[in-house]
Amino acid sequence: MQDVADEQNSLSFISKFEKGESNISFHRLEHLLERLNISIEEFLYLRAREADYTTYHYLSERAFFVSDKFTFYLNQIFKCNDETNHSRNFSEAIPQMTKLQKEIKTGTQSEEFLKLLCRLLCLNYQLNHERDQGGEANIDKFFAELQQLSQPVVKHLYNVENWGVYEVLLFRFFQFSFPVETVHQLLRTAVSRTEKEAGVQLMQLMKFELLFGTCTTFINFRKLGWAKEVLQETEKLLLDQGDLLNSTKLLFYQGWLKIIADSIDAGRQNCEQAISIFRILKKPTWQKMYETLFQAILTNRENINKCIIFS
Repeated sequence: MQDVADEQNSLSFISKFEKGESNISFHRLEHLLERLNISIEEFLYLRAREADYTTYHYLSERAFFVSDKFTFYLNQIFKCNDETNHSRNFSEAIPQMTKLQKEIKTGTQSEEFLKLLCRLLCLNYQLNHERDQGGEANIDKFFAELQQLSQPVVKHLYNVENWGVYEVLLFRFFQFSFPVETVHQLLRTAVSRTEKEAGVQLMQLMKFELLFGTCTTFINFRKLGWAKEVLQETEKLLLDQGDLLNSTKLLFYQGWLKIIADSIDAGRQNCEQAISIFRILKKPTWQKMYETLFQAILTNRENINKCIIFS
């Protein structure tokens, strides 16, 4: 304590603060951490680790850490979603997601949005369960219900002028439920915010996931011109960046677009090349995932009612 004490934080003050007998302002805490050679970001990470928070693995291909409750619950939701997509036990996933929905407290806007996301995913599970049982899906009715439910999120995104991490996450994980025209209108805002705050790890991670996710939505709704624009933008951002993972994904998505646009042979070649790269890099999980996606794309091309792809 003697080593870090100075005119801003006296020895007696630090002693009282350490014992919980005195509060500290943010400015004085920041100064104290600098004296200890600890950044605010590291302090928050260490503090959260003591509370048994973990890094988040289900919102991005790369693990990351953010200290807010919204991201914590979002990760729990998509942990359940990831396990469901692997097991394809959609009937069992509905009560699991409903249970998680009930565990989220009600009171703030973010908590209401999290509960809404659980409900939207349950509708998706119900649709997949009915199709797996051989039923016919009413796709227009399904998307109309999603779009009706997600209106409060759309309203919030249009009303906020300066998006932060919270708004980017909302757009990333709710956009599958928005009208496709709304996705197209808001995408530029979302990407520009990730570029302006590129120093925030989560923003950097979300940038390409935003682009690939919206490309999937545009292909689902057969807005192929918009999908092409997204992939061209992605190609520019990846130029000479050494990002092999996203460059391989881009190759696959370019093939996907070609298949839907009736350049089937060229598209198959792109997709198969991307899958081969994952195999060469010894990424069996990614290889299997994209092999499964490739089969879904071929089904989707023939009949969207048999297979809608969410990303």
